Amino acid sequence: KLINSLKKIIESEKSTRYIEVLFVMLLISFMAFIYAGASAKDVPLDDIEEELIKKTDIQEMEKCTARQLKQFMGIEQSMVDEYIYYKSKEALGVEELLIVKVKNRGKLTSAQTAVENRVSSQIDLFDSYGPKQVKLLKDSIVMKKGSYIFYCTNAYKDKYEEVFKDAI
Repeated sequence: KLINSLKKIIESEKSTRYIEVLFVMLLISFMAFIYAGASAKDVPLDDIEEELIKKTDIQEMEKCTARQLKQFMGIEQSMVDEYIYYKSKEALGVEELLIVKVKNRGKLTSAQTAVENRVSSQIDLFDSYGPKQVKLLKDSIVMKKGSYIFYCTNAYKDKYEEVFKDAI
């Protein structure tokens, strides 16, 4: 009986050890997956902009200056390394595309918050008279990837996102 009990304990310890090793392997795989999703290649935004011009209707929007980046998005040029910012040429248009590459990854959250505040204020502005604009704004994409913030409010936002993701 004692030998059988010892065998069961040893088998139980082996299976516990196996489970521990399996758990560690799963944890490492999960961490690698998360890291890969958050990283991005270092691509000059001029290259991304060229691809956007070729593959989207970006030229139907107006290219914006650093002053407009601050005015409309609340993002200081000093916190960004590079940016692409286009907005609708129409007074009542809400279409926008912003790709920001921050100088310091610690600024990603600040940039994302600024973009989310922009979307929220636009929704408040158009809420009482612009249902189409509000829908576009509510469906907009705001995402972080590596050192980049990507924001797009556009009927073809998925195409813009695809071009951006393919580039980085």
